[in-house]
Amino acid sequence: MLLLLSLGGLYLFKQLAVLLAPTAPTTNRTYLVVEGWQDEVSLLSALAIFQAEGYQYMITTGGPNFRYLSPAQETYAEQAGEFMLQHGLPTEQLIVIPSAESAQERTYLSAVMVREWLASTTPPITSLNVHTSHVHARRTRSLYRRAFNNLDIGIYAASPQSFDLARWWQSSEGAKSVITELIGNAWVLCCFQPGEPGSHYEKWAVEKSGQH
Repeated sequence: MLLLLSLGGLYLFKQLAVLLAPTAPTTNRTYLVVEGWQDEVSLLSALAIFQAEGYQYMITTGGPNFRYLSPAQETYAEQAGEFMLQHGLPTEQLIVIPSAESAQERTYLSAVMVREWLASTTPPITSLNVHTSHVHARRTRSLYRRAFNNLDIGIYAASPQSFDLARWWQSSEGAKSVITELIGNAWVLCCFQPGEPGSHYEKWAVEKSGQH
């Protein structure tokens, strides 16, 4: 029993990166949501999927860009949108939905902003696909499911460039990414309380002035 448990634990350990980076899209090809903070290789992967699978619209998301002191675009959503246009995406197929800075979980806030935008569309959709960066995929899907509790959420995980998912423990970048996402997923599962849908707290993680 001890040997079997040890072998099972070792196998699970080696599969952690693969488990954190699922690709399981739905069949709906109306909107493809692309997290704008991804690197250029991952963004090109999203564009290739968009074109190959016949999506109608691409939504780029993301909050303030703090990687640079004076970025060309203020948010990752705008930065990714501009990148897509430069690489051939037609303007009429691009929807940019930026987020403000918030004490809330950033991916969750992006999902809420997308949800609010989609609420005005007709006919309403029943499923949505999101593209993100490798081991962040499981957490992204979990948070979008929280924001869209009535939608089927599919996910695409871009392949990492700096490490192999099947041998993530052999590189510092792989180990750092997997451990960070394990902690992030555990926090979402046990501790993340987004508040009531549509509430002020859901977006900003603080109550309105005067509320208790």
